[in-house]
Amino acid sequence: MKLKFLSLFVPFLLVAAGCNLPARSSQEEQEGLIFTLAAQTITAAALTEQVATPAPQTETPTPIVTETAPAAASTGTSVPCNLASFVADVTIPDDFNVTVNSAFVKTWRLRNVGSCAWTSGYQIVFDSGDQMGGPASQQLTAGTVAPGQTVDVSVSLTAPNSPNTYKGNWRLRDPNGVIFALSTGPFWVQIKAVAAPAANTPVNTPEANWPLVKQGDQGVEVYAVQYLLRANGLNLNADGIFGPQTRARVEDFQTQKNLTKDGIVGPQTWSALIVQVQQGSSGDAVRAAQMLLKDKFGYNITVDGIFGPNTADAVKSFQTSKGLNPDGIVGPITWRNLVSK
Repeated sequence: MKLKFLSLFVPFLLVAAGCNLPARSSQEEQEGLIFTLAAQTITAAALTEQVATPAPQTETPTPIVTETAPAAASTGTSVPCNLASFVADVTIPDDFNVTVNSAFVKTWRLRNVGSCAWTSGYQIVFDSGDQMGGPASQQLTAGTVAPGQTVDVSVSLTAPNSPNTYKGNWRLRDPNGVIFALSTGPFWVQIKAVAAPAANTPVNTPEANWPLVKQGDQGVEVYAVQYLLRANGLNLNADGIFGPQTRARVEDFQTQKNLTKDGIVGPQTWSALIVQVQQGSSGDAVRAAQMLLKDKFGYNITVDGIFGPNTADAVKSFQTSKGLNPDGIVGPITWRNLVSK
């Protein structure tokens, strides 16, 4: 474009210059003037083109925008350190019938759903309602319950002396004294204390008396003592042999219940030791009853600690054979007949 413009413009200048030069100028002066004008014109044209023509620009690519879906609003919160959830009543379901003044053991199965492990520094504590002779607090576990794991928590209680419905609420406490429970509040034990049934046998018959079980004895009654001690929260082996360890645990139990500490399981200790069980119960007290029914009285049942229909049928059959009300509940009178020698 530039060359074409100059090729047209320079001759025009030359002609114009030739027409306007004075006659007196020499040929050389004329030529010099012409070339000077041409050079100036070319320079001016170049400068004009530089100003008029914008400098080339580097093309900047348009950024690609990827649409991102808005992040979902967070609906959860961080898991608290201490939190429990209820899994099951291992023993004593709600509204379980317990004879007045009878000892029993309530066991809950709880799951650790918090973010902190439960250690030996954690405790179960009485919260409100009817304490039923239970402790104000006791150790929750001797080991460690990691988040997600379950633990069976037991307390030894005694039914009040008046027939009624009783409910006690319980919580947990961490080593720093922080009290917590389920997300819905405390967990509880609820029983119906019922009057002791009238005895169906004369007081002076052998069946009416509790047997004496002591160190040196062996057999199914010793198994029953050992299982019942375990049901009351005492740790020992159930081997059917009343040795020094069993005697020591009997003495511990007698101390707890303010009984004479003689290491002998007699009427008072038996009455405090037994735990009423019925269909739906489970644990060591059920094992004690099943062991007696199977090994002492020949009933074809499994000693598995689960009071199911087969165990209930065996109990009813046993009660009928002893002239008792066949209600399928192993209460004080049925226990007394089961352990009598």
